[in-house]
Amino acid sequence: MKQNPDSYLLYECGKFITFNIRLKLVMRDKVDPAALHAAAQKAFRRFPYYAKEIKIDKAGCIDLIPNDRPLAVTPTKSGHPVLGGAEANYHLCSIDYQGDTIYFNMYHGLCGGCGVMFWIKSTLYHYVQEAYGVSVERGNIKTADTPFIDGETSYPDPEKLTEDEPLGEVEKGMAYIPAFDYACQFVTTPFKDTKYFELELNTDQLIKYARSNDGSPNSILAALMFKAVCKVTSPKVAKAIRGNILCNHRADLGCPETYHDLIRLLSVYYPRDLENKDIEYISTVTRSLMYMQMQPEFSTKTFMTTYRNRGETDKRKGFVPKKLYAMTHSSFVTPPIGTFLISYVGKENWGGLEEYVKRIHCITDGHLMVEVNTIRDKFCLTFMELNKNHKFYDAFLEAMREEGIHYTEYGCHDRQLPYAKLPKKQS
Repeated sequence: MKQNPDSYLLYECGKFITFNIRLKLVMRDKVDPAALHAAAQKAFRRFPYYAKEIKIDKAGCIDLIPNDRPLAVTPTKSGHPVLGGAEANYHLCSIDYQGDTIYFNMYHGLCGGCGVMFWIKSTLYHYVQEAYGVSVERGNIKTADTPFIDGETSYPDPEKLTEDEPLGEVEKGMAYIPAFDYACQFVTTPFKDTKYFELELNTDQLIKYARSNDGSPNSILAALMFKAVCKVTSPKVAKAIRGNILCNHRADLGCPETYHDLIRLLSVYYPRDLENKDIEYISTVTRSLMYMQMQPEFSTKTFMTTYRNRGETDKRKGFVPKKLYAMTHSSFVTPPIGTFLISYVGKENWGGLEEYVKRIHCITDGHLMVEVNTIRDKFCLTFMELNKNHKFYDAFLEAMREEGIHYTEYGCHDRQLPYAKLPKKQS
């Protein structure tokens, strides 16, 4: 790869760059704007790898270059936050706030769920200092004066990776894709005016339930989503269902501490005849297929495919040929494509910040996607669905009730995902 590895996802997006994340933190108290602004600038200087702006050179190559402008911290406005332009001081990150809520916006190519927490927790640490005049327990929080740790900016070296074949392979059979839902949305603006739902589960109860059903949070949530999809689809239409589960494979690639977005999907193929099995059985099937795919050889194979595709993107002459190649070879459009996605990469250590944050929700551009975050004794679930009648969400709640899993709803909300925009090519 010739350019910054974080830049290549910008080739894979269409006119509207919606591959961004919006983290919503509901605070204990009303937000102090002056304290938040001061804390945001102090924390952001700790992460120069996020302080970037987009550049497109004469040859049509996209790159990310240093940006020393202040981070945009503004009251929440109607509509979608815009990254990459003057509104965000040309950064691919921004912060907005309203009442007791802080929103962190970021272009997803810069990092994933693990990396973005570096920035969020650092900002909150300094915010508590500014707003309350106290210093809380740091835990593993990277504060403004924390030195860079070994491997924080590392990226996999293809020369050091061994490409051995994994034992077993992913089932490649066709599975149900809610294509009509996507088609209805894309005839207008991608993901415009769509909704999401916020849920909260008790950590102890979910973990106890998972252990009693041969499961983990990931496998149980996947089993519940499988049940939900079965409830609202015909067996003739959805003959098989595929669940994708996010996997952080930084350690497999020799970069356990890096901020880079190094993830892949564990793919679970569910024949429809599992519909009448209980959750324990479905969870066992899910976990067995997850474990098989956790071999480091799968991580290397996934990374090298992406690495070679980006090398081919570099070879194309001109912006349009580069973009066309990247879009048609993106991992987002290559099989196996899932029916639904579960995104949970583990429990976060919030140190002394826990008493100041009530809930956290990760908002993305998915459909039939459950994002999972943790704080204190809570699993905070964010359920994304494109359908206006939210039939899948209702079926998911029904599946939890049938299993005696208690939940608290925090309503339906406008997604308001940030957009990122590209600058004009240099002449």
